[in-house]
Amino acid sequence: MENPSETPTSGSLRSRILRGAFFEVSGYGAQQVLRLGSNLILTRLLFPAAFGLATLVWVITTGLALLSDVAVQPCVIQSKRGDDLAFLDTAFTIQAIRGVGLAVIMSALAKLVARFYREPQLEGLLYVGSLQLMFSGLHSTSIFTLRRRLNLGWANGLELGQTVFAIVVTLLTARAHPSPYALIVGGVSGTLFFSAASHLLPVGYHNRFRWDREAALEIRRFGSWVLGSSAATFLGGQSDRILLGRLLGATWLGIYSVAVTLSDAISAVVTRVINGVMYPVLSQASREPGTDIAHLYYRLRLRLDPFAMISTGLVAGLGGWIVHTLWDKRYSDAAWILQILCVRLAISFIVAPNETCLFSLGHTRYGFQRSVARLIATAICLPVGWKLGGVRGVVWGTVVAELPTILAVWPKIHQLGILRIGREVLAIALFVTAFGLGHLVVPWLPILHRR
Repeated sequence: MENPSETPTSGSLRSRILRGAFFEVSGYGAQQVLRLGSNLILTRLLFPAAFGLATLVWVITTGLALLSDVAVQPCVIQSKRGDDLAFLDTAFTIQAIRGVGLAVIMSALAKLVARFYREPQLEGLLYVGSLQLMFSGLHSTSIFTLRRRLNLGWANGLELGQTVFAIVVTLLTARAHPSPYALIVGGVSGTLFFSAASHLLPVGYHNRFRWDREAALEIRRFGSWVLGSSAATFLGGQSDRILLGRLLGATWLGIYSVAVTLSDAISAVVTRVINGVMYPVLSQASREPGTDIAHLYYRLRLRLDPFAMISTGLVAGLGGWIVHTLWDKRYSDAAWILQILCVRLAISFIVAPNETCLFSLGHTRYGFQRSVARLIATAICLPVGWKLGGVRGVVWGTVVAELPTILAVWPKIHQLGILRIGREVLAIALFVTAFGLGHLVVPWLPILHRR
């Protein structure tokens, strides 16, 4: 049996980066394609309000998870004890306790949340959705170990299996019982599948409940800034959905969620490359004396930026055509929402790699500062946007609120001698060029509509 303290040493860093990026992009990209395809089918089986109600459940689930995030996975990846079985078992125990606690809290809040949104059906949906929090806390730390070692094939294969399983359950349930419960039951089933299967991955160990005091203290110290950052990230990043759900109801929120589905397809893949490849590589490099972090960082960005910024720019330029082709007229307002959301994505794709670089060097508080900057700006921009421009103003407010995050991260990364302004401007130029190209191509595209 493989010793968990062993780490792979074969292959150059370059080959490991390329292999890891391939698995992250292909594996998670396939998941996003499957989710988009299932969304197209589900929009025919269900009604817009169903997606709005499911979005509210997702917001509450994500909010509770982020408001209690102690960064177990990043800590295991970055820590020198990340291959110590006692450390891994303690991490498993912490996340299991947290998952059960969050499920209880979500159930206790269900009635209050349903009253706040004036949606009685939401209460039952939240009870079912709370199971996802409990199941997610029971997955093995094998996922963390594989990501630490940059062995991403098994991890992405399992996540792809989870997506397929959840989609099948969702579609079958929606066909038999067309209601918001189909979306929630599918998500819960997928999480249960993932957690159970994660304990079968070939990492050379199996988790058990154990408590190592030193390991727990290290995880707590590492996650102290992350906890505040995650809380601020949730409040800043989900304020648009919280506000739209309260002011306009589930139907408008369902339309908004269609645009978010497309923008998140890009965001999720890019974020996976940043967290799944860039972060482990930079973390490993930070443990090796004499490594030129700035050079390595922009070598990684040279591969990330063209994919992230060009794909985002093209979707922004083609956004209206994509929405009108794939969805019916009930979702037509998602077209302009998608184009605005892509601008926000482009800004975040400039800041997120910088934050990850600092995070890998142990400067976790700058992620907190970025999240707080976004939260403060959101608290100002969204109400002002609503007053000036209604729904459109709220969406543009999320874009403006992303700008101050640059000031929260760039000064420190400049102080460390890593920041290169010319390379950041190049990323912006890629987005603008791709957007212009997409916008020019639209008049030449055929008018299609998928039944």
